[in-house]
Amino acid sequence: MDSKKREELYEAMYYEPLENKLVRCTLCPRYCVIPPGKRGFCRCRENIDGKLYAINYGKVCSAAVDPIEKKPLYHFYPGSLTFSIATGGC
Repeated sequence: MDSKKREELYEAMYYEPLENKLVRCTLCPRYCVIPPGKRGFCRCRENIDGKLYAINYGKVCSAAVDPIEKKPLYHFYPGSLTFSIATGGC
């Protein structure tokens, strides 16, 4: 990967470096062990030279305004609206 492209990526949180540039993603219960140049099950986190990058960081694929009653917070401020966003892999 060229350096310009790498500068645009965001290093992920919630992972552990392993031997031989492998990484273990700890974001979800799958605990993917990802070899260099590959992505985890979610296809949103990629191992580049032993570091895990969130390739979907800052890339919204869905945005919606909904009544609070549609959310698990239905009892919190009844009658109000919520703003929800999602990225690939959510």
